[in-house]
Amino acid sequence: MKAIIFNSGIGKRMGALTANNPKSMVKLANGETIFERQIRVLSENGIKEFVITSGPYEEQLVAVTKKKAYSDCTFTFVKNPIYDKSNYIYSLYLAKDKLDDDFLMLHGDLVFNGGIVEKILSDKNPSTCLINKKKVLPEKDFKGRICDGKLREVSINIFDDDCFTFQPLYKLDKKTLHAWLDNVSDYIENRGINSVYAENALNEITDRLDIIPISYEDDFVEEIDNEDDYVRVCRDIQPFDAREQKTVGSVAKIGDYLRSHSLKRPLVVISGFLLGSDTAKQIESFSSPVFFSDFKPNPLYEDAIKAKRAYLENGCDSIISIGGGSAIDTAKALKLFLPIEGEECLINKPHVYENIKHIAVPTTAGTGSEATRFSVIYYNGEKQSLTDVSIIPDLVVLDPSFLETLPENQKTATVLDALCQATESIWSVNANEESVRYASEAIDLIIKNVNGYMAGSRSALTPIQIGANLSGKAINITQTTAAHAMSYKLTSLYGIPHGAAVAMAMIPVWECYNLNSDKGSAAKAQIAKAYGTDSAEEAFEMFKDICDSLSLKRTVPSTNDELDILVNGVNPERLKNFPVALTKEAIRALYQQIVEI
Repeated sequence: MKAIIFNSGIGKRMGALTANNPKSMVKLANGETIFERQIRVLSENGIKEFVITSGPYEEQLVAVTKKKAYSDCTFTFVKNPIYDKSNYIYSLYLAKDKLDDDFLMLHGDLVFNGGIVEKILSDKNPSTCLINKKKVLPEKDFKGRICDGKLREVSINIFDDDCFTFQPLYKLDKKTLHAWLDNVSDYIENRGINSVYAENALNEITDRLDIIPISYEDDFVEEIDNEDDYVRVCRDIQPFDAREQKTVGSVAKIGDYLRSHSLKRPLVVISGFLLGSDTAKQIESFSSPVFFSDFKPNPLYEDAIKAKRAYLENGCDSIISIGGGSAIDTAKALKLFLPIEGEECLINKPHVYENIKHIAVPTTAGTGSEATRFSVIYYNGEKQSLTDVSIIPDLVVLDPSFLETLPENQKTATVLDALCQATESIWSVNANEESVRYASEAIDLIIKNVNGYMAGSRSALTPIQIGANLSGKAINITQTTAAHAMSYKLTSLYGIPHGAAVAMAMIPVWECYNLNSDKGSAAKAQIAKAYGTDSAEEAFEMFKDICDSLSLKRTVPSTNDELDILVNGVNPERLKNFPVALTKEAIRALYQQIVEI
């Protein structure tokens, strides 16, 4: 199976976005162009040969195909010299001699998730198209007429009961494709028609073809025709990408992933105590890794820069992080910084997309960092939360064996962190149906297994690990709220482990939430349901009981000066996610329940 992508258009309706580039080279929210996204998603699903039609700015498309990440792919370009006077039917005609196999055929302005490509390629029917019966028929976009389970017409101007929203992503076997090409040739050579849709030629012969519709109701497939489309697609594709993060249960699977992506020299960001471990030796058995462990427990900006130097100087081609949140956060910052030139204060520089694979292997069960778009590092002593959807790891290894040897204090801190994250996620103002589902499942797994986990039960390891991962998925959508915002200075001032600091802050914050939010709110009901109680107040009591069973200290000796530091150190952005407005006086009152002066 090969792919042909039509990129000959001008993109006149895109305004300034296409002033100096074709529409397919417009950047999405993660900095990746539409074209590179198509190449990446298709190649990751086994498509390695591409025919690309082009019009203006062909050199920009060629530059993408020269990237190291696509060195195992081949690209053939077919230029349409009259791109401004013809439609893509003429580009298809010019490319016909290159189409000697089964092909995926798609437009260059189409954005789609990886799952739909997998669904298309695995479908038993040799030729397929995409329809969505749930969507309202668009006024100015393609509809597909389906009769007796087969495609019979594609047009903008059809609105009958047997017509459905349609997207131009076809799978065509060689016989079907050539039948279409023959009629396209007739349009161009005998009728002198080159400015209609290629579907005009298709519609005349569909009664002789078996193109079977596939539903994309649960997937994302959208064209970008104008600036409004662009804004919507940039926003709406992100949840699909996060959901498609791949998870495996063994470090041994990393070898398969590296081989499938032709990766041989990963930079392994690894906690120091794991150097020389069986895990490190496994990585060495299926690659030529460069190990990097020169980072702090609360990673510094300088640590990420040192990792960047190590990556570039050793000719690395991918990233593997092995450890707790610190290792994973360092690796995510590294991925963000790698494409940016220089080393000095890259934090505020514009992010640049680069298809660098990151495999995350969490060895604790707490932060869920392996599932989020956030990376926490420190610059000049101040916490920096880096955010970019491109730094969500591509593959996660959830191997429960790592949890067996964790010391008790680390188990305590990390499981509390996961439980707090999941709870905060439900009451966050950014919560939605998906985040509540992740958070509720996380809470259920944690509270049912926390006692067994702390007692050393092997059967509790996987549920706790999955719970922590789900809490990460939840806050990837909602972000954390007041308890996390208040926790960071508790950690930096008093050396309290992060998860324990969050739980200390969570108790007064939750009490504040119960007192100041609507008693009958949906979030309160969802919290109660997740904890298996009748009310959010009962859930709060259960949370405190869990904290007590884990011997959490609720207060810390302090001074008035330190109290001022705590109050002034709260990140106001995180407070915006909390449903109760908190003034400085309110924050001070919350901290006064934690510090002993």
